[in-house]
Amino acid sequence: MKKAFPFVDIPDQYKEIIGEAAPGTRLYKTVGDRQQFRAWSDAVFEICAGEGAVSPGGASLYTYATRAGVHKRLKEGRLTGFCFSITTDSKLIKGRKTLEEGGRPYVYIPYSECKAWASELEERSKFEDIDSIKSEAAGSKKDLDDSFMLPSKDWRKKLK
Repeated sequence: MKKAFPFVDIPDQYKEIIGEAAPGTRLYKTVGDRQQFRAWSDAVFEICAGEGAVSPGGASLYTYATRAGVHKRLKEGRLTGFCFSITTDSKLIKGRKTLEEGGRPYVYIPYSECKAWASELEERSKFEDIDSIKSEAAGSKKDLDDSFMLPSKDWRKKLK
């Protein structure tokens, strides 16, 4: 019998701070200024209390998966991710906000979920063909595209 994956629980008091999950995933995305980033970061580390969180690169190192494999799992809703894109005032249009770094977000993944995934891969390797496990953990070239982590097109409407 397959056991349920131990996703982190998202307490109600943090849902407004961390944003909404993209449909069909556990990828919570939001935008805000640097002050809001502090509150968001504090909330993420409260949610991931105890073990903390890592970047997608850190998750790939821990699980022996590739970064594409981590992205694939995030897109499929089989891993929780928290994304925050920082806004700044436009230099060209007064009163308009733009995204720093082209909107590339800061991303955290709960360390506890990385440990559970690594354990799952090790357990499966005892019973399954290693090539199928490697292909899941490796992802594909198209999974390397991280544009799914960018804020939605209507991010300005959602600014607080």
